[in-house]
Amino acid sequence: MLIVLTVCLVIASILIFFEKKTRESIWLLGLCLSLMFEICGIMIFIAKKGGISQEVLQFFYFSKEIQNKIQYFLISLGQMGYLVACGRTLYPFFLIQLAMSYSMIAFIRKNPWIEKLAAIPPAITLILYFPALYRYLTECNALFQQIINKVTLFWMTVYIVISGVLLLLEFKSITMKFCKRQFAQILTCLLALTAIYFLYYQQDPGQIYRFYQYYDSWNKGIGYMRVSPSVESYYTLVIISVVGSVLGFYSLFRFTSRNYVASKEDIVMERKFDTAKIGASMFVHSMKNELIANKIIFKRIDQLYEQPEPDSVKLKEYVDTLEEINGTLLLRIEELYSCVKSNAIYMVPVSMSVIAQDAVERFHGKYPQVEIQVDLGDNPTILVDKVHFCEALYNLLINAREAVAQTEEFREREIALLCHTERLYTVIEVRDNGMGIDKRHVKKIFDPFYSSKNSNSNWGMGLYYVMKIVKSHLGFLRVESTSGKGSSFFIMLPKYQ
Repeated sequence: MLIVLTVCLVIASILIFFEKKTRESIWLLGLCLSLMFEICGIMIFIAKKGGISQEVLQFFYFSKEIQNKIQYFLISLGQMGYLVACGRTLYPFFLIQLAMSYSMIAFIRKNPWIEKLAAIPPAITLILYFPALYRYLTECNALFQQIINKVTLFWMTVYIVISGVLLLLEFKSITMKFCKRQFAQILTCLLALTAIYFLYYQQDPGQIYRFYQYYDSWNKGIGYMRVSPSVESYYTLVIISVVGSVLGFYSLFRFTSRNYVASKEDIVMERKFDTAKIGASMFVHSMKNELIANKIIFKRIDQLYEQPEPDSVKLKEYVDTLEEINGTLLLRIEELYSCVKSNAIYMVPVSMSVIAQDAVERFHGKYPQVEIQVDLGDNPTILVDKVHFCEALYNLLINAREAVAQTEEFREREIALLCHTERLYTVIEVRDNGMGIDKRHVKKIFDPFYSSKNSNSNWGMGLYYVMKIVKSHLGFLRVESTSGKGSSFFIMLPKYQ
């Protein structure tokens, strides 16, 4: 039963890796694989050694028949022992690498040599436990066997403790609710897997290499090798193994499904972006043709009224005016077409105060009487295309103003522009206490040409444009909204250092 749940964990971690190829996903995949290796090696060892209780047999193998098949599985003692050695050694290594990858402690992030230093004890351990070398070193030296085992257990325990501390500190330091919820899933999964690891990590590969000639019989820990384990030890084994596996799988599955949904939404949104771009290009092209046709008509009218008539001067003025307007429209449409056609984003380091000032000034150009609360924290520098990013921020402020305008007159209306850092991101938040967004419409608001407002004056391109600009800056956009209470739009950009 335990091996089935462990395989499910590995499958989930593989899905995460293919959906999101990051360092964290690599460490997580290695973590699950190493735990599976350790459990597989121990299960084969227990099956071949025999002499276990009926309860433990049923827990590990379901039936005597399955145990017999595993018992006669063709594998050498060296291969079996090194499988356990690899699993128990690599698990704490991957765990501490994952913890350091998530940690925002300045000393760890500024000194990448720490991650390389952490690989030294696991590397030495794997070398010492290599079957031929281990037998050569410990052939007539039982004391050396004990030293290797105790030192190995010591550094493994230290790695597990340090990793737990780093992960808990990181969880405590996260302030944004949706980031905390997401990190809680990973933390729960890691704690559950580590609880399972603690049940079996004292199994020394040396006992497998030497089988019945080991210096000390295995009767420690929960005693899964005992012929008649106590009721307490047996239920400890079952409860921790089952609860840890189920909880770890559930947390990892939820995290995987969230990543899958997010990736799928990104693909759908990209297709909508491309569709909207093609549609806008076709629209511009057709309008341009219409205006060119109008220009030809104007020219013919001009020729017509060149004939001597009383109103020729007045009509000529009208024709000149219309032609001037027509020329202006053509120029504007050419600019729009160039904007749609171009994918160029030129990012430079800009102070957040400069971006905020530009966006707020543009906002006050339309709504001079509306107050905006601005809190930029420590005023970080961000890497952005100033023109495009200010336009995106301006669109969010306009949306916030339109949201609060629909609230009751007696309610105090609030619009806020906030900025702070969260782990590896600079977070820019536009918050309002307006009418909020219904849950049914939250995923639709970024669709091009979608609008719940008056379609004559709102084409539903504002949030679509914001999403496109944020993604072009290698960031992502998140919305948190409660119907009737307000909304918060979070722009999360990679931190610039």
